[in-house]
Amino acid sequence: MSALEGLKVIDLSRLLPGPFCSTFLGDHGADVTVVEAPRFKDSDVLGIVPMVRRNKRHMALDLSGESGKEIFFKLVRNSDVLIEGFRPGVVGRLGVDYESVRKFNDRIIYCSLTGYGQNGPLKDKAGHDLNYMALAGMLDLMRDRNGKLTQPNFQMADLSGSLYAALGILLALQSRASSGKGQYIDVSMTDGLVSLLAVPLSFTFAGSQFPGRPDNKSPVAYPCYHSYETKDGRHISVGPLEEHLWKKLCEKLGKPEYSDKQYDKSYISEITLGLEEIFSSRDLKDWLEFLEGPDYCVSPVNHIEDLPYEPQLVHRRMILKNSQGIPVPGLTPQLSETPASIRKESYTFGGDTRQILTELGHSTDEIVEFEKQGVTWAPDDSPFHD
Repeated sequence: MSALEGLKVIDLSRLLPGPFCSTFLGDHGADVTVVEAPRFKDSDVLGIVPMVRRNKRHMALDLSGESGKEIFFKLVRNSDVLIEGFRPGVVGRLGVDYESVRKFNDRIIYCSLTGYGQNGPLKDKAGHDLNYMALAGMLDLMRDRNGKLTQPNFQMADLSGSLYAALGILLALQSRASSGKGQYIDVSMTDGLVSLLAVPLSFTFAGSQFPGRPDNKSPVAYPCYHSYETKDGRHISVGPLEEHLWKKLCEKLGKPEYSDKQYDKSYISEITLGLEEIFSSRDLKDWLEFLEGPDYCVSPVNHIEDLPYEPQLVHRRMILKNSQGIPVPGLTPQLSETPASIRKESYTFGGDTRQILTELGHSTDEIVEFEKQGVTWAPDDSPFHD
């Protein structure tokens, strides 16, 4: 049994944040139904992200007309959670906003996940991950040693926002368990990024410069928290922030004189250049063998291609392969009594529409008529469930 078994979730979102959130819920046992308009059947935006299609069913349903909404509200009556990721106001125009939905189910947990949130001067503004990171002050911290801005090649705002959405849903479910009441959750991806900046905010407003922000005269951060290029062009990360771990590394590298200068700003350049020279003398594999042991705070800077072969990840089954042989992320967190599982690898667009309509009490003739009218859509080979 999984932790969220019996929980019924409707996912109206299409891009990455909402589907990533509902995948997490599905992995832990929730019955997730993705609802998309039939017109999207030829524009599958998540086809290249197989991981966020697992443990879900898919229903193609047009919400713009009364017949589609009638079917949708039948689905709502038997659901616990609804996730949507449209711009503010869109669900209202469709007539499936929180106030409309709660009339059919006042226990519903309704989660809206957007870039800037449901209110404020930027609520209607278009944006993507880079924009949210910039506004939140996070992008400013991502600079090279010359002070030039860099940016991550993954969706930090989208993914952290989706996890905050999942957390909000679980909090609301816990509240409902005692109060019996559902509620509305407003998740802003920008808000989520700001909440992750506890350390730099504390440094900055306590009157000292955050050590991760470089100037044009010094490397990024301190040499004890840095990545160094190895002889074979790879990199090794070095992170012994504690004095005793730094001392142990310095002695192992034959540089005990660095031990008492760990946070001395006047030695940053000297020590960094010294460590760059040392680490450039051997290949990454040799360094990992030389610095093997629990007290050497180092790790390889893995390429994405390395992950299926990284022993720690292999041991914890954090990289799995789907039926096409494509590596996908494993299941997390790992619960001892109610573990997550993959019960369905993927869905096809509209592939579960007929089954869901049957569960809602519609006959085969009614389902055929819905399809003729364009209210629903299903693949020709999709079975009917009498």
